[in-house]
Amino acid sequence: MRQFFLTLSKFSFVGIVTAIIYFFIMWVTLENLGLNYLISISLAYIIATCFHFLANRHFTFDAKFGRRDTQLLRYIVLLVINYVVTLFVVNRSVEYFGLSIYLGVSASALVTVFIGYFLSRYWVFKIKKDT
Repeated sequence: MRQFFLTLSKFSFVGIVTAIIYFFIMWVTLENLGLNYLISISLAYIIATCFHFLANRHFTFDAKFGRRDTQLLRYIVLLVINYVVTLFVVNRSVEYFGLSIYLGVSASALVTVFIGYFLSRYWVFKIKKDT
């Protein structure tokens, strides 16, 4: 159980840093470059998730000795799932509820963090047993 909470704490820390990277890139591309919000969140998503994969592989789950190709393929599946969820939630938030893009992205993060943790822990980086 101790391992579970330690891993969850590390995952949360990596998630916070990833969110900072994500929002910074989104802010730069939206406010400074004037890109469409869907393009901005897509670019931010790609860059932030590269950091997220490497940080979780090496820091959170200590899976650097696992098969990188298998982990990467599974992580890409996870990304696609979370990307679709992100686009759906942000689109609904902006188009149907008139919320800001930032609130839409925040709402999508609440959903995707749960998907990401459980798929990362039990499928992508496979921690089988708590010690």
